[in-house]
Amino acid sequence: MMIAFCTACWGQASSGPADSQSNSSATFKISTHLAVADVVVTDRHGVLIHGLTEKDFQVLEDGEAQKISSFEEHTGSAGAAPAPTETALPPDTYSNVTLDKRNAPLFIILLDSLNTALADQSFAQSQLLALVQDLPKGSRVAVFRLGSGLSMLQGFTEDAAELTATIKSRKASPQLGGFFNDPNLNFALNAPDLTAGMGGGSGGVSHTLSLQDASEAAIASDVVVSQTIRALKALGLYLSEFPGRKNLVWMAGSFPVDIIPNTNGSGQESSGLAGAPDPFRGDRMYTIAIRDLALLLQSGNIAVYPIDVRGLFGNGLFNPAAGSAGRASANVQGAAQSLTSFAGETAQIQAIMQTLAKETGGRAYYNTNDVKGSIMEAFNDGSNYYTLSYVPKNQKWDGKFRKIRIQVEREGCKVYYREGYYAEEPDKLKHSFPSPDPSMKSAMLRGSPAVSAIGFRVHVKPEGGVRTIAATEPTLKSRDDKATPHLTGPVVHYTLEYVIRPSEIEFISSPSNLYRSDLAFSAIAFDADGKVLNSSVGVFDRPLSAQVYQAVEREALHMRAGIDLPPGKIYLRVGVHDLNTDKVGAFEIPLEVETDAKVAK
Repeated sequence: MMIAFCTACWGQASSGPADSQSNSSATFKISTHLAVADVVVTDRHGVLIHGLTEKDFQVLEDGEAQKISSFEEHTGSAGAAPAPTETALPPDTYSNVTLDKRNAPLFIILLDSLNTALADQSFAQSQLLALVQDLPKGSRVAVFRLGSGLSMLQGFTEDAAELTATIKSRKASPQLGGFFNDPNLNFALNAPDLTAGMGGGSGGVSHTLSLQDASEAAIASDVVVSQTIRALKALGLYLSEFPGRKNLVWMAGSFPVDIIPNTNGSGQESSGLAGAPDPFRGDRMYTIAIRDLALLLQSGNIAVYPIDVRGLFGNGLFNPAAGSAGRASANVQGAAQSLTSFAGETAQIQAIMQTLAKETGGRAYYNTNDVKGSIMEAFNDGSNYYTLSYVPKNQKWDGKFRKIRIQVEREGCKVYYREGYYAEEPDKLKHSFPSPDPSMKSAMLRGSPAVSAIGFRVHVKPEGGVRTIAATEPTLKSRDDKATPHLTGPVVHYTLEYVIRPSEIEFISSPSNLYRSDLAFSAIAFDADGKVLNSSVGVFDRPLSAQVYQAVEREALHMRAGIDLPPGKIYLRVGVHDLNTDKVGAFEIPLEVETDAKVAK
């Protein structure tokens, strides 16, 4: 990376400055040998309660009372609008200076196409659009999709217009999951034939066919469960890199895994799966994978809010789409069995939703058409909570599951909370999600929240037309820790000019009247899938004379760098890291690299 330093002032100068059974929730993580909980408390009507003190809480672990070490209340209405601190920027200039420097919670919308019918996906999309219009400014929201894999539709943003455009876009439109099984329609089409005995075909081969169908269904179920676990793990690893509370709003029509183990009589752990008992599944359990997922959500401080986007729905027995299966007949017993099976499966899905919510600090929402209201309630929960910590009296870190009980010693408070955590050694809870720039870690990940501990501006300008290059050596590694592919073919060279106020960084003076900062600059170009296309990184540690330092104090520090970008949609992540204070500033710039110009030789 070539970095140029100049003191002349550039551009414009900146000016100054559902289900309501669960009414409180907690999320635990382990840091060193300290247990930390984010606790949401409401009254019996679901209204958030503020103003509680440390004395109002009691924590028990495996039945033994614990002493609270620290306590803090967080308040807000799904994010607060940051006060503008900079005037309108010049053309092609971007900044993180207007961002609020609070450590606000993050909200993640997961649109699940794998486990949701097309019609229900459309309903969820319409409810999400209605929500965005009313979302308080300052809420940091990202949108992901779970389909054949996990994909990022929108990185973290506070811009409601940007969120609206993403949700309306083609990439967010409903998709049919590869192995999706609509339980409502499937129930109707496979309901007992109530016209039996009134003139119909023979059922002599039905038993053989049902066994074959059951085997195929078991294979499909395995694929869905494994894909869901892999996607949640990938999302958990990504989110675990960011500090503070993360609120995952999972919008789906079915939830295929229960993340918390059930302890049998012998004390061994086993995990449950959604759906009726499957004779073909046999020993195909996901205990290890689900335990790892639970541990990841626990240590990453990720609260899950599962929302059943089917809303209010019937059993489908008398659905006209079922044809003869929906007509009345004498097979009343078969109909009763089918209704019982439907009720059991529905209850099991709702129980899994409750477990997902309780054991991660969220809330479950089902049996309601007000999906918009459910999401808004989840956002308010995630912005209004108490953080408390304690040092567990049991200091034996053997990996076993410990049960937790949190009580609020005040009348009218209804409390439910995470039932425990895995007592793993702190070092074992560290997860590795390779960053394209290790020096800045999560700040330089594609789509990650903007960071404003260091405020700065960047002017992005193309230099010349499109040119063709043979190859460039990779300077960074991509997320999967593989070498960045050589950038070949047509590219456009862009000049990046960083502008940083001296108050944002630290200068250290020397006896010889020199002033020195130690800054790392990074620019990384991604495609929409998070693949690293090119990068430009470097360090500025040049000593400044007293005269130059005074000029920087009057104006700003200007740094210039360059990067080659291929034509098309590019997400350019820029960042500054003060190595003296370890403060970081970073944000993302969407660019459309034009290809109209002639190719330069």
